[in-house]
Amino acid sequence: MINLQELNYKDKIIIDIDVIIPTEYYSNTDIISLDDVKAKGDIKYDEEDNYLVNLNLTGKMMLHDSITYEEIPYYFDVNIEESLENSSKTLDLIEFLWHYIVLEIPIRFTNSELESVKTENYSVISEEEYKKKNNPFSDFSL
Repeated sequence: MINLQELNYKDKIIIDIDVIIPTEYYSNTDIISLDDVKAKGDIKYDEEDNYLVNLNLTGKMMLHDSITYEEIPYYFDVNIEESLENSSKTLDLIEFLWHYIVLEIPIRFTNSELESVKTENYSVISEEEYKKKNNPFSDFSL
């Protein structure tokens, strides 16, 4: 929790912290774990006396590969610039940052080489292989 009333006697609040997101936040998401999450930046008043939050949020989330279902790392780096209404005295930084982390979760993510994906019923082939297989003139030579 950040005490925003510090801005009454400071120009800005400097933030440079390692962030630990509780597992309850991501237990119902595709995230397996969150590691090395860091927030760095500041909070100050803008010209309209609202809170201006400027942060860089970085970290690593472990996700399941969309094809192989192996655990793989997904690194994120987000620049946050948000103006908050000057109506509260504190800011729950974990809750605030969580909203930005959620936006970084990819819908599908893989490190797999598609050429190596084969099953009993299908396989992924290159465009050249496709053209050779489906070319009615491939048997003719010049």
